[in-house]
Amino acid sequence: MLKSKKSSSPKKVRKNSKRTAKRRISNGSIANRKLVEKRKSGIRKANYNARNIRKANWVYKPSPQVSGIRGAILSAALILTVFFSKKGISDSPENVSQTDGKKSTRKAGKGKSVVLISLSKNNPFMVLAVLPNSNQVITALLKIPRSYRLRGDRARAIINACTSNPNIIILSATITAYLALLAAFVTAQTNMQTGTKGNRAIRDNAWKLVMNALQSLMAVAQAAGNESPSTAIAIIQSGSFFVKTVTARKANVYTISNTTTIGTMKMVAPGASRVAFHIWEKSVDGITWTPVGTSHKCKMSYGGFTPVSKVWVRHSTDTNGVISAYQYFYITVS
Repeated sequence: MLKSKKSSSPKKVRKNSKRTAKRRISNGSIANRKLVEKRKSGIRKANYNARNIRKANWVYKPSPQVSGIRGAILSAALILTVFFSKKGISDSPENVSQTDGKKSTRKAGKGKSVVLISLSKNNPFMVLAVLPNSNQVITALLKIPRSYRLRGDRARAIINACTSNPNIIILSATITAYLALLAAFVTAQTNMQTGTKGNRAIRDNAWKLVMNALQSLMAVAQAAGNESPSTAIAIIQSGSFFVKTVTARKANVYTISNTTTIGTMKMVAPGASRVAFHIWEKSVDGITWTPVGTSHKCKMSYGGFTPVSKVWVRHSTDTNGVISAYQYFYITVS
């Protein structure tokens, strides 16, 4: 047997040579560092190619078929899970309305998950499918222009569209009062051209009154749309309002609803700071507003409403003297 030849250099010298080689690699010339980096790159490529080869050699192996009594029990359990879930697929839609001055909403139904099972012996499969989400919010929008010069035309279009509208019933006296508010705003906007000091504040205050009137009209249009979901979009658009339909993601915050007590309404408003007061007002014509109540709580019940009548209810908050914008709701008192 041939024996390997040992190095002629002494053992101490060999150790020094290895140590010197490592030092040269770590602190050596640029050529040495490039050589080391090239070697590392080759190792990475080799590992990458090895992973691709393993993926290419992967073979699909179907799971064994579940048949007989075990398969029947599994199928029955999955079917019972679908039909006896917390809420069935055939649940009737739930209509909820909301008006906050900028948008109004209606929500109906919920999407469900369904298990589809094939009992074919040759090709068994099970699919977990998600039905389309039917939570749709129909939002009525004012879309007021930023320019004050164009706001008068937009407000006039809405008021005229709601005048004598069979879908959006507004009293003639209310329309007349709203047109008067619009005329005052147009006059204030025209006076802005003179550059007289103080005209801007007069114009801004006049527009706030017109904005409140437009929000009241939109609340009536939304309420009419909620009563007829199949034609809600057409009803809202007949008042020259814009419509946007999106998927509901959260529950409505601002709501007014009837209670079991005649003439008493339950009011729910968005939360506010602890020092804020929730202010509630009502109106039967959309012109004259009377206080309903004031409280730190955002959920309250108030009486004094006339049964079998339609009424506006608006809400705002008072935080250390700062009054927020109003939120409007239109409802029939039961």
